[in-house]
Amino acid sequence: MEAITKTNIKKITSIYKIEGMTCSSCVEKITQRLKAIPGISWVNVSLSEKKADIISDRMITLNEVKVAIADLPKYKADFYDDVETSSSMTETKSFYQTYKPLLVVFAYILIFSVAYQIHLGSFSAHMFMNHLMAGFFIGLSFFKFLDLKSFATAFANYDPLAKKWKSYGAIYPFIELTLGFLFIADKFLLFANTMTILVLTTTTVGVYQKIKSKSQFQCACLGAGFNIPLSNITIFENLAMVVMGSIGIFAPL
Repeated sequence: MEAITKTNIKKITSIYKIEGMTCSSCVEKITQRLKAIPGISWVNVSLSEKKADIISDRMITLNEVKVAIADLPKYKADFYDDVETSSSMTETKSFYQTYKPLLVVFAYILIFSVAYQIHLGSFSAHMFMNHLMAGFFIGLSFFKFLDLKSFATAFANYDPLAKKWKSYGAIYPFIELTLGFLFIADKFLLFANTMTILVLTTTTVGVYQKIKSKSQFQCACLGAGFNIPLSNITIFENLAMVVMGSIGIFAPL
């Protein structure tokens, strides 16, 4: 019988900034909308602090909160800066269920890269690696562009540069898209590989620090629209790209 790999997903306490509330009626409206989000078990909205405390059995994204109050244009939701999550109960969830969106994207990137090798009629390690890296950057940047502002806010929770300079989070998807273009065009590869190493090493350092401190944050690798936790998987995918970038510079295939 095949073993099922599982990860422990804990009850998560999230705090969101809610702008536009002026009275107790506003608090009640926001509370009811948030309670309707699947997975949320408790909500406390504070008028004085302009925030909503939420306890849920899964990670609730900013996009879900925004959608929940979308019919109330007076109110705006955003992340609280550097808010950490806490836990109270443990639920078992399979590895596949937790990382399904990321695994599907990586599968598509791999299929595309293999298909191009078949098209060439012969295997080129250089082109295969370039297409993997291009797919990684272009594919992941697409999801970030869907909600650029929310991505930048979530990214700033763990990336050192995005935390220090808010504008870095806003331009990061453009950096990914540019690098993806260079890899698929097979142009300026020294620059592209060097940037890959610098950018992803910096992000990996931030991810490692958050994991080491046992903080639970949403991974923004697929933007702010998916409930993917920050974990060693994030470190692995970043380091894999750093290794390929290093090979491209020091041992070109």
